[in-house]
Amino acid sequence: MSVLGVRLSAAAHSTIRRLAEAAYPHEGCGVLIGAYDGEAVAAQEATSARNLWTERLFDRYEMDPADIQAADRRARARGLDVVGFWHSHPDHPARPSQFDSDRSWADYTYLIVNTVAGGSGDLNAFGRDDEADGLQPIALELEAAQP
Repeated sequence: MSVLGVRLSAAAHSTIRRLAEAAYPHEGCGVLIGAYDGEAVAAQEATSARNLWTERLFDRYEMDPADIQAADRRARARGLDVVGFWHSHPDHPARPSQFDSDRSWADYTYLIVNTVAGGSGDLNAFGRDDEADGLQPIALELEAAQP
């Protein structure tokens, strides 16, 4: 597996939860901006992306390529990279579905957050191991908020 762990900034963590909760009962999604640090990723920022999957918004997402490109331009302007993607699972555990695994790419981090009416729950990280079937759990470190 290329990426073995992710360190998520407090700001990105807060943004993911806020956007995921706002999207409920639909899946929210977005891009992670940061830097690669050996076999780990430092995700500094999370963006929102429009979900183009209109028939099954409660359990599918397809990010608007224009939103991915905009995040990439924003990252590069700051000397950073697109390091992964996040999405929510409304009323479902924060683990990848077969659909998620089938559409994942190596060398990126995938964060999944569980959402329910009135809030969000578990947030888990995954990476693609081309020798295994689909997304596999990876370490997630949440940075503390600055006072």
